[in-house]
Amino acid sequence: MPVSDRTAPAPVAVFTHGELIGDALTKIPFVRALRGVFPDRRIVWICTEETQLATTLWPLMDGLIDEVRESTGIGRSPLELVKPFPIRERFSVVIDTQVVVWRTFLARRLKHELFVSPCAAYRFSDRKPPVGYVKPRHVMDRLFDLLEVATGQRPVLDKAVAVPAEAEAEARAMLPDGRTYVAIAPGAGKRHKCWPLSGFVEVAKAQAARGRVPVFVLGPAETEWVPELRAAVPQALFPLQDAALSEPRYTPLRTIALSRRCSAALANDSGTSHLFGTADVPLLVLYGPTDALKLMPKVKRGGFLTATTFGGPEMERIPVDAVVAQLDALVEPAVVPA
Repeated sequence: MPVSDRTAPAPVAVFTHGELIGDALTKIPFVRALRGVFPDRRIVWICTEETQLATTLWPLMDGLIDEVRESTGIGRSPLELVKPFPIRERFSVVIDTQVVVWRTFLARRLKHELFVSPCAAYRFSDRKPPVGYVKPRHVMDRLFDLLEVATGQRPVLDKAVAVPAEAEAEARAMLPDGRTYVAIAPGAGKRHKCWPLSGFVEVAKAQAARGRVPVFVLGPAETEWVPELRAAVPQALFPLQDAALSEPRYTPLRTIALSRRCSAALANDSGTSHLFGTADVPLLVLYGPTDALKLMPKVKRGGFLTATTFGGPEMERIPVDAVVAQLDALVEPAVVPA
């Protein structure tokens, strides 16, 4: 390991409990904004448990996070408050992203020049938002507010995630120029978040009838749907199930590259919806039991439909015609007269 430059500013630490895949995908814009406000600082991501930012999504962290210290155990028990602290390094800024009070007390034990935390309405933070501040509903707005409090400047939502040239070339070969593609992701980590597969079939048929090409983006847990979908929508493509693909076939970069070839995308509340959001493709997300206003991926153009609008939390309440109409508006946005 190279010897550190003692004249360089102390690194920035971010403390989290850890990130499963959904949480990790949600935090990608925050990580990019973090690098934007600290362009010359070493950034260290410190987690109680494991983080998918260090594994599945690590290719997207190039140039953003310098070091991940996962499974540190810091924050597993309040008894750690009376034990020697395991990290002796000093940081210029410590950003605590979680809101459990005793964990925030532990995070404050990281040696720091500035400590910022949203816990208990910023009660334990060295800097605080203006008087009258109201915590926003959306997770990303809360994280961006945290950076603004830490730095005094509003971070920019940067969606320009770099995709390797070979991934872009592969996506172009699978989805060549000259057609209008619509990405459709019918899966989710939990099946109660899934709109009925029959609904996605009807949407795909509507896209084909309009001369567009439905592109089903299926993960490894959804390959059992391929025969049914192929039979129902013969015009559809299944790029991630292409036998010629190299392994591992289900990678975030591949999904991002493919979705950028599409004019719009449709998904349930899922990890794939956040990959579509990372690609910044015009996006429609379907929600049932979860809060769309808290979780909807931030995109330049997009929207959502919630089951509760149609009478309850069950996904099957969302009507096909409403989905088709909103997807059409994303594929072919109305032209505003000059």
